[in-house]
Amino acid sequence: MFANLEKCPRHLVVCEKSNFTNDKSRHGTHVAGHYFNYKVSILIPECGSLPSALQSIVNGFTKYYLVRDFPVFEMLEEEFLERHVKKGSLYALSYRTRIDQDNTIALLPTGTLVLSVDKDTYEALGLEGQKSQYNHKMRYVICIDLTDKSLAPGSKKYKRVLWALKEKVQLRSDFLMAKHDNAGKDLGLSAGCVS
Repeated sequence: MFANLEKCPRHLVVCEKSNFTNDKSRHGTHVAGHYFNYKVSILIPECGSLPSALQSIVNGFTKYYLVRDFPVFEMLEEEFLERHVKKGSLYALSYRTRIDQDNTIALLPTGTLVLSVDKDTYEALGLEGQKSQYNHKMRYVICIDLTDKSLAPGSKKYKRVLWALKEKVQLRSDFLMAKHDNAGKDLGLSAGCVS
């Protein structure tokens, strides 16, 4: 599933004619394959109201929250892991970060924390990652499986990752967050998570 993470998507706008009711439509594939997307624009020319098929899709979108200045190391705190990663699926995406220039962070619903960082940040963190070439700048992708048993709170690996994100380079960002259970039902985020 994450084999393409070392290949960052090119920076371009994709425009494609599509029909939401067509089973062969590729719009879902375009969105799902790019973990760092936070906005999708849909243009429906000469449309006074949404077609019923599209309206049901839009109504199915869940709420998301903008959490300001959230430190990445807090995603490794035991309470956060228990409350938001292991129970249900949490989507978190750094907001207003440019993937080709900034350190970009995503927490996937599978519990994988993905850091797309520049060379200086990568070297300062000292965490294992993959080299990624994005245009002319050196980028690195670090994937951390927060559900991995070897990353249980208190373990040597957990302490090492927490130390790197808390003491070495304290990455902070505004995040868009949405939490869903496995059936796709919105669970909301508790006030304890929002700082």
